[in-house]
Amino acid sequence: MKIKNLIALLLITTNVSAADFLTGSLIDNNDGSFDISTSNGKFEIQTTDEIKKSLPSLANPTYVKQSDGNPYSYEFKGELKGNTFELEQTPTNIPGANSITGVLTYNEGTGRYHIGEQEVSFGYTKVLNHYSFDEVSRKSYVGKKIVADGRMENDIFIMQALTPSGLFSAAPAASSPYDKEIAKNPYKFIKKRVYKNDISKSNNSFRTTVFNKKGYEVKPGESVFLVTLSGRQGDSFGSVNGHFVAGVGEVKKDLTLRAEVSNAYVTNGKDILSGNTSLTNYFSNLVQGQNNYRPTYTFLVYGIDAEKLKKFRDFMEPSHILFRTQKLDITLDFNCTTETAKGLVLAGIKGNHVRTWWNRTMDLNHLAIPLRLASVFGEAGEALGKTASSDKEDFQPRPAFHSYIESLKNKSVIKKLGIKRMDYVFYSQIPSKRPVGGAPSNYTFNVGVKHDSLFYKKLYDKYENPDTMQDPVSHDKFLELLTELDHVQ
Repeated sequence: MKIKNLIALLLITTNVSAADFLTGSLIDNNDGSFDISTSNGKFEIQTTDEIKKSLPSLANPTYVKQSDGNPYSYEFKGELKGNTFELEQTPTNIPGANSITGVLTYNEGTGRYHIGEQEVSFGYTKVLNHYSFDEVSRKSYVGKKIVADGRMENDIFIMQALTPSGLFSAAPAASSPYDKEIAKNPYKFIKKRVYKNDISKSNNSFRTTVFNKKGYEVKPGESVFLVTLSGRQGDSFGSVNGHFVAGVGEVKKDLTLRAEVSNAYVTNGKDILSGNTSLTNYFSNLVQGQNNYRPTYTFLVYGIDAEKLKKFRDFMEPSHILFRTQKLDITLDFNCTTETAKGLVLAGIKGNHVRTWWNRTMDLNHLAIPLRLASVFGEAGEALGKTASSDKEDFQPRPAFHSYIESLKNKSVIKKLGIKRMDYVFYSQIPSKRPVGGAPSNYTFNVGVKHDSLFYKKLYDKYENPDTMQDPVSHDKFLELLTELDHVQ
């Protein structure tokens, strides 16, 4: 048997023989029952009525589908009993049923890519805002050790997500160009310095440990919790506020993470399905991945009770069902940040932005209209009323992200939640011809601050929003206008 065929066989049998996890697609039998379709056949799902509520919109999402026509792939957690699978939780969206790790190589003579002896190729991509995962993207991975997720097809492994090996892992972190700066004051670095364009627009991805309980060494099975912030895109004024979500998982035997984020996302052109999605899918999918469009900033926390974290996961599901089945607007009361914050309270995780009435009244940031996608936050009067009575940490991604970091680093919180270690991960935008993004806005509306969310809302309405723009500009002219985004740091 050829080595690559043996690898393919191992990939398939490993996924199915593991008693508590299956990977494949979800089939709605249209009679109230559901099956898991894998390379080894179909398995009937047995589960609770509560979990069943999620399955129709995962099997047949109403508004968002994969642009290549294939069904979404999922990881199913539970117990395999013959031809029946007892599903313990809602499935996790993944890039494909299989995964391999190794150095990506390219043969100039044959024009083929390999990881070890296994021939690999790139999966489907999609043009958005004139750009896609392109030749620049493909060549940027050559010579690097990666985790590739995808599927086997005619003895070739089709890679649908490529993530730098070791970036999302509990293993000791590799050195980075910023180690000396981080060592001086890690929290100051991750709150301010990392957002400067020379880092946030660079290709220098890194992970660093900012807290480790004395004598603690992470072990397989340990829980992991994360909050993650996506930056602004370099090709759109409407993305200036970024995106914020949280997630949960555990450490695997090889110290990699079986983890996911609970990604609250409206109807979109990136094929992103609202729900639980694996880290590789969330960050690195060739279409859905956040890092195709912008850099990301992530805080990893080890040691919080897994049962508490499950409460967060379960709370988010009704919101995901709504996002998957309705064309909802993002509002100040219902968006990625608000829904995540509500769920985290159930896990005992709260932000650090408890404010007095006086502080709320005097904070000019609360006189804002903070728009992530500028057309969807409702009437200005409603927005002003909401922002006047709420902290921007309640609804704006970057302030919320740092509010949670400030809370989690508190000694009393560390003790209360049983935190044993915390890592910070900066994942740079995947190289391509797309303009490079950077830091998300930290301002909603500030007197004396020109480049705030309201400023970019006006640019979005003038040059991008099809409902409001009057004189469309050429793409070249639009690229010139996008240099205004460099002011966000």
